Amino acid sequence: MGLNKKIIIVLTGIAILVAGIICRQHFLLMVPLFVSLFVMSFQSEANRIGSLIGAINALIYTATYTYIGVYVSAASALFMSFPLQLMTFFNWKKHAYKKTVIFKRMSNKMRVAFTALVLGLWAVAAAILYGLSYEYAIFDSILFLLGLVVSVLTMLAYIEYTYLWILQAVIGVFLNVQMVLNDFSQLTYLIYGIYALYCVVLAYKNVHSFYKEQQEVSLWAVKRKL
Repeated sequence: MGLNKKIIIVLTGIAILVAGIICRQHFLLMVPLFVSLFVMSFQSEANRIGSLIGAINALIYTATYTYIGVYVSAASALFMSFPLQLMTFFNWKKHAYKKTVIFKRMSNKMRVAFTALVLGLWAVAAAILYGLSYEYAIFDSILFLLGLVVSVLTMLAYIEYTYLWILQAVIGVFLNVQMVLNDFSQLTYLIYGIYALYCVVLAYKNVHSFYKEQQEVSLWAVKRKL
């Protein structure tokens, strides 16, 4: 972890703390955000330890949401985020390459089928939330689905997750802005969202760099056998 990133983590953490104090946000809601700063830092470097810390943080989110009575979010953290993060860590460890994993790329047929599936699931999710007159139906349904898709693709080490992760982070910032305009106490999540977008862009660069390096190593191995 470079000095610049450490400085950014510290400054972001201070900004979240100050915003939380000003907005009188429950401190328990800020604790997972502080842990997430380090989770995202490791994940920006495509370091598999980030998924292990992320799994632990999912349990922290579960406890926090349960304490404040947000049971749906608590269930999502426990039954979706926690197992996916944990499975990602063990799968990446099984197919390890240095501190990361051996990445792969989806075939064209897989991309078409996967895109059709995602669009279909999003249409269903958006329709359900819209029918419930949920104010953030469009953004939230997209984010939920992208979060699930990105988690699965990350676990399977497909580099396509980096494209969708950037899209998810950008939409997340827009949603955070909208939420802050309605409720200023959400400012802490906007600050974290901007930091997360920075880390996601770094992850894109690092993952593709590792993939290129792995392809070159593989090609060199084949040529050596010949």
